[in-house]
Amino acid sequence: MRRLAVTLFVCAAATVAGAGEKTVVSLRGMCETELKSAGFSVSQRTTIHIRARGGGGETRWSGKSNQMFAYGWIIDADTRELAWRMDQQNSEKSAADREFDGTISLGPGSYEAYFTAWGFEYSSTFTHVSMNVDRRRKPLFGNREKKKDVFGWFSGWAAEDLEKSWQERCASWGMDLLVDDRASRWVAPFTPPKEMPGVVMKATRVGDSACVRRAFVLAEPMNLTVYAIGEGIPGQELVDGAWIVDARDRRRVWSMREDCEWAGGATKNHRSVSEIDLPGGEYVLYYSSDDTHSPMDWNSEPPTDPLNWGVTIAVRDERDRKNFKAVPYQEEENVIVKLTKVRDDEHRTTGFALKKDAQVRIYALGERSNSMKQMADFGSILDARTRARVWTMDVDRTQHAGGAAKNRSIDEVITLPRGNYLVVYTTDDSHAYGSWNSDPPCDRENYGITVMGSGPTFNPAVVGKYVEEQDRALIAQISRPGNDEDRSEPFRLDRTTRVRIYAIGEGASRTMYDYAWIEEVRTGNIVWEMTYAMTFHAGGDRKNRMVSTSILLERGEYRLRWRSDDSHSYGDWNSDPPQDQQYWGVTLSRDDGAGPSVADPPMAPLPPEPGDRR
Repeated sequence: MRRLAVTLFVCAAATVAGAGEKTVVSLRGMCETELKSAGFSVSQRTTIHIRARGGGGETRWSGKSNQMFAYGWIIDADTRELAWRMDQQNSEKSAADREFDGTISLGPGSYEAYFTAWGFEYSSTFTHVSMNVDRRRKPLFGNREKKKDVFGWFSGWAAEDLEKSWQERCASWGMDLLVDDRASRWVAPFTPPKEMPGVVMKATRVGDSACVRRAFVLAEPMNLTVYAIGEGIPGQELVDGAWIVDARDRRRVWSMREDCEWAGGATKNHRSVSEIDLPGGEYVLYYSSDDTHSPMDWNSEPPTDPLNWGVTIAVRDERDRKNFKAVPYQEEENVIVKLTKVRDDEHRTTGFALKKDAQVRIYALGERSNSMKQMADFGSILDARTRARVWTMDVDRTQHAGGAAKNRSIDEVITLPRGNYLVVYTTDDSHAYGSWNSDPPCDRENYGITVMGSGPTFNPAVVGKYVEEQDRALIAQISRPGNDEDRSEPFRLDRTTRVRIYAIGEGASRTMYDYAWIEEVRTGNIVWEMTYAMTFHAGGDRKNRMVSTSILLERGEYRLRWRSDDSHSYGDWNSDPPQDQQYWGVTLSRDDGAGPSVADPPMAPLPPEPGDRR
């Protein structure tokens, strides 16, 4: 980007247009409009006389200098860089407001002028109020009919004084650009923003709570420029941001978060200007925004380039334009299972069968727990017979899903062998579809898990209906026991048999409270017992424990036993339930070697925490 040289001359005081001057830009009427803009080009170096009146930037008793809430600025329309801005240092106090009256020298080129009045400050003898002004809501200051409004805490005389001060001051705010009469022929207007060269796709002026998805195909490898502006806290996730996904394997090939810089205005405004090389193929461009601070209503200083809030893709070489093609976006193709719009405290399960090995795409949205070590709302895929997890929504593989940082998504392609599968989705007691306790994710309608056939060779005929059948290998089972239970299930083995044990119970501080064991009928000897040391975390609360192992039992008669305490059991959880809650209890089956082993647990264990308790 080329550098812009600006020479600034400050005059003594604001006056009406001087003799021999012509107004080329006038940005007024800020009571009704939050942002005004105008574009102009100059064919040779020109002196621009700027007269502006705005507000903010006053140092209060706290010692902190407040940001400007009404001010103007100019950017280079080609580089999108700041050329001039009204601020505390170059303006002078005028009654309750601030004024700038001076000149700058602009070289040949195109420029865009902006003026914003995004907020308001009001001071009286006993009060100082600083606020956002959202013009979408009326009245702006207090509401005599409704108790809740954008400024609903103001009522009576306070609201009247506030509104009176606003109307008096905002009517005088604005900015005029003037040039010498002889220089006016060098100035030509245009409507901003000026189009960037090589643009092939864009989603700009993106508003609140948006989820933009645009698909495109590259016929050949290509170098692209991606220009994106959004919002986020430095070092954290972006709440308004863009990314690009390879449609074949669902990998993120570019993310705005990885290459950000300050975009001017409020510190939370971020910008990314990236050059990326992509091979030929199919891609999807995403842009997600939260419910505040966008062109619909800036709740703080807007960025330097406000009209390009969003994302723009351009080709570096105009000859590549013919190899870039926008195509209709299709999120769901060859859907096998769809468990979406999942609400609080839900546990959904459905099955499917694969007649042959197949590639499947898994798209899931969920919530990361407060500890950030695991998921609170998440999906899994289980082998329907062995209960082995063949896929799970591990927190370390998820990406930010827009909105609150705890919103996570995963979008990947895996290969599943022929067999029967169960798709499971579990939520905790807060922040799910229809009941968000913070900003929802971008694609809130698909909160949950969707499994789809993937790849150009996928044949929908390989998917069959899952029919739950009695497992022929089943020996004995104590299923879904409740609180304060002491249950027994006898079984007999006619020959020495390797038995697989799958059990989920409750344990903490190296002690089991809901657990299973096996005893001989004749002697009462315990031949196997579910101890804390052999268990792994079963998902949900840390006290949910599971074991999946096999033992060799000789011919004889046995009893499968279960004992539980007075809390936290199937259907009466006092904290987050385990992932495979339908199998709370214990199941014994003949082992053919296909199930998971202790050396390869279905879920990685969590490290013990000091003070871990029931």
